Amino acid sequence: VSTSYRKTASNSPQASRKSAENKAETGAIRRCNRASRVQDNDELLVVSDTTELVFPRHPSKEGLGDIGNSKTDLEGVKVHSTIGLDPQTHRMTGVIDQQSLIEDQQASTKHDANGKNEPIELESEQEKWIRGDRQASDWLAEEVRPIFIHDRGADAFAFYREVTDDLDAGFVVRANQNRCIQTPSVPDGRLIDWSEDLPEQGRTSIEIEQGNGREARKAELIVKAGSCKLLPPKNEPTHTDPVEVNVVRIDERGEQDDPIQWVLLTTESVATFSDSLSVVESYRARWTIEDWHKVLKTGCRIEERRLETWERMEVLLSVYSVIAWKVLELRELARGDAYYSPDVLLSETERSILETKFPELTDNGTQAYAIAIAKIGGYLDRSSDPPPGWETMWKGLKKLQTWAEGYELHS
Repeated sequence: VSTSYRKTASNSPQASRKSAENKAETGAIRRCNRASRVQDNDELLVVSDTTELVFPRHPSKEGLGDIGNSKTDLEGVKVHSTIGLDPQTHRMTGVIDQQSLIEDQQASTKHDANGKNEPIELESEQEKWIRGDRQASDWLAEEVRPIFIHDRGADAFAFYREVTDDLDAGFVVRANQNRCIQTPSVPDGRLIDWSEDLPEQGRTSIEIEQGNGREARKAELIVKAGSCKLLPPKNEPTHTDPVEVNVVRIDERGEQDDPIQWVLLTTESVATFSDSLSVVESYRARWTIEDWHKVLKTGCRIEERRLETWERMEVLLSVYSVIAWKVLELRELARGDAYYSPDVLLSETERSILETKFPELTDNGTQAYAIAIAKIGGYLDRSSDPPPGWETMWKGLKKLQTWAEGYELHS
């Protein structure tokens, strides 16, 4: 089925200009704030993913698209976001790019809105990945090298070709296709099949969280690594040269219903077992964006908002995207995994309210402020309690913001 991505234009030229001015001003502030959070890094992990926003209680919004399939008829929007992660701590530094993909399955072209009044044609579904990565490359300072971390949806030869040819960047992408490859000993092989016979570098273990019908467990992994050349597909005449990549293959030991098996393609070194583990950890860091989506949809409840048009919803999405990031950062502060002043995340009014309710905060560090917010959300802070999660942090932050708004209105 053909698809088209489009943007609903504003009905008023004056409103369009005003909206553009507001977006430009907000964007400048965000770029400044994001830059301050990555300026000390030589590299930045750039993670992208797509989530669907469906509005079952309010399906009559103007400007929605088709996101169903042959079995379901759903209206909504696909949102493809690109975020930054600190390469050492894997903390989210902010939202770099957000594409609102509004799909018309009856059209014969693909378009992406991305804040424009006129649609921008896309040649393929995979193009959203490289568009977000280009935005990240353009935004980052020259001395900061991006490493793009993507799941199987980004596994496209055109992506690997562009990153290696045009962008001063690296990537870690989970393979989805059993591609044609070449090595000195295998002139005509297949990626997935060939990777099975790679030499083992070592073994490690990771904790798998519960979710999607999966029980929490400790997974024992076999790590293999090697290098090969990806051959261009026959249906892509514009690409004739192969792309050299390193490969890390992960296989879970033991009997599992759904064992872990990853084949990771990367520009990063896999010369040693430690190098390969770094590649694996970089790929695992992409789970942060899934947590962020959960906060956006379950915490902020973006799909339950009653604004009548997607144009207005898109503005609200921008606001909630920042709030969802703040919730995740507060969670890291509460765990003691972040080390910066609370004024990065909290306003002066919010800090004053916390210090009034919890006088001991004035003699404590940043972590205590995050714990105080969690307490407002119901966290008991007993010695046997685990660190607060994002749901508790969200409830506390929501109450704190309500109190701050009431205080400012009264004063």
